[in-house]
Amino acid sequence: MEKQYYLHRISHEANVSYTLMRNGYLTLGWGEFSKTDILDTVRNDDRNEFDKLFTDKGFKLSKSRWSMWIFGKMNVGDLVVVPLYDGLFSIFEVEEQAQSIQMLEDKIKTFKGKWNNHKYIWDNHRICDSDDNSRIVDLGFCIKVKPKIIGKPRDHATSPLISRMKIRNTNANITDIKDSVDMVIDKKGEAVSLYQVTMDKLENTLLNDIQNIIGDREFEQLIRWYLVKCGATFTKIPAKNEAGKEDGADADIVAEFENLKYIVYIQAKHHKKETSSWAVKQIKRYKEQMSDDNSEYTYASWVITSAEEFSKEAKAEAADEGNEDKGRKNKVRLIDGKEFARMLLDIGLLNLDQAFDKTLKEN
Repeated sequence: MEKQYYLHRISHEANVSYTLMRNGYLTLGWGEFSKTDILDTVRNDDRNEFDKLFTDKGFKLSKSRWSMWIFGKMNVGDLVVVPLYDGLFSIFEVEEQAQSIQMLEDKIKTFKGKWNNHKYIWDNHRICDSDDNSRIVDLGFCIKVKPKIIGKPRDHATSPLISRMKIRNTNANITDIKDSVDMVIDKKGEAVSLYQVTMDKLENTLLNDIQNIIGDREFEQLIRWYLVKCGATFTKIPAKNEAGKEDGADADIVAEFENLKYIVYIQAKHHKKETSSWAVKQIKRYKEQMSDDNSEYTYASWVITSAEEFSKEAKAEAADEGNEDKGRKNKVRLIDGKEFARMLLDIGLLNLDQAFDKTLKEN
């Protein structure tokens, strides 16, 4: 079954429920049913038998009974959003289906309440408050969970999730806003930024267009255009038969920043999926052969690819592993497709088509 998303509100026996949540268990009331087979009726979708268990116990068939139904429907891998006090919320992943609270008796012998500091013990397979005349705690069921996001401000969520956390139901299926929940997890609970969300979408769209609309030559021109936009005082795309190159050395773009006394050699790869270490070797050799150690300029070497990632070998070659004694001298900056798309977006796309203007000369 497809992963489901739920909201679970701790509205009952909070002193105990919060402590058990800290120990990796979400809980529900309905203690009278903890020794029945009500969970089986839920998993079998037997609503008639489910309702009969309630009426047999003397309960009216109120809407609140559906909190038991939804709780019993939570499966391994489902995500559960839990609104907390003080405007916070957490997100958990279900590790085990709902079970009777009795299964915790051997796992958590005694514990203290979250706020009242009362001592809670077990008596006849039920949790009791030993500091309140052994009052039986009305909790009947629990679900083992693991945390995904813990105690984040609610305003770090998107508007649909913030609104949904205001509902008063104990449990609710919120799979219809799963994207909002996933976004919080992807951002590791940090505040959701309209700029960031929009840029993420544009980044993916732009990268797809770079991979599928333009070719190798246009990709080089696009990189050159970007460097001009960044303030390069001189750029060129060297001839493939440039004098002085040997042993596979190659650069596709050279950019000079006169005011900074900075020159960048760039190897461009118009790829999909992965770029290998050969690009790194090409640009390292080019820099070694073309840079002037006696110059006042600082020389840098980059590989920019439209691929999603670099191979492990490329990353190792770029880091110049095994030559740490040389410091950063031979290291290469790797820029993958998504990073380059973000760089383009950050610099601005106004006049982008000028990158492919055949009349554009070296500047």
